[in-house]
Amino acid sequence: AQEEADALFAMGRKMKRGSKVIQELMEGSTKAEEILNDAQMDLEAAGKADDEGMLVLIQERLERTSSKTGFQMSSLDENIGGGQSKTKQDKNKKENQTYRKFTSPSGLQVLVGRNKRQNESICFKEARQDDVWFHARGCPGAHVLLCVRRGSIEAKDDDLQFAANLAAFYSDARTERRAQITTAEPKHIQKPRGAPPGAVKLREEGPTLIGKPDDVDEELKLAREES
Repeated sequence: AQEEADALFAMGRKMKRGSKVIQELMEGSTKAEEILNDAQMDLEAAGKADDEGMLVLIQERLERTSSKTGFQMSSLDENIGGGQSKTKQDKNKKENQTYRKFTSPSGLQVLVGRNKRQNESICFKEARQDDVWFHARGCPGAHVLLCVRRGSIEAKDDDLQFAANLAAFYSDARTERRAQITTAEPKHIQKPRGAPPGAVKLREEGPTLIGKPDDVDEELKLAREES
């Protein structure tokens, strides 16, 4: 009888441990399902808004949680890009195509970076001699480039203000009424050795402007709230 009782107790302990393991697996599975469901909803929203910057953020989130969800970037690349090698070949081209692009009052193009890689690309790949670079002073924000190319019209005060407002809006100063905006000529922008993507230093600054984030188009404000 004692042996039977001991066997029953041992079986009970095993069942308890097994139940705990199953519960942990179920909780992990539920968490993974929540992560993937959230990503799917965000992907649908990004597709409707044609916001490739949001797609990059979703991809990074999925990569961070891959140990829980089993998400593999290689399979996604094959589905959407025709193979990983092609994705690598087109990487720079895709990044250049996903800047936020605006037109200033005088018709000049304005580029706004969506992430650190694009910010760096704006400074060292897109910028030309007569362009003007903008960034919110003293806080994180997008790099903004007012493109003044050879043969185009000269940038006017309204164009400079337009770009300064965008630099304030796409920064941590967007909730302020006014924000100081640093400007510079591209030739004065340098990359510090060992600095992360998007980090730059200036040999010489241009005039400091006052950006007014509330003066950007209402469509931009709505898009920001929805994202």
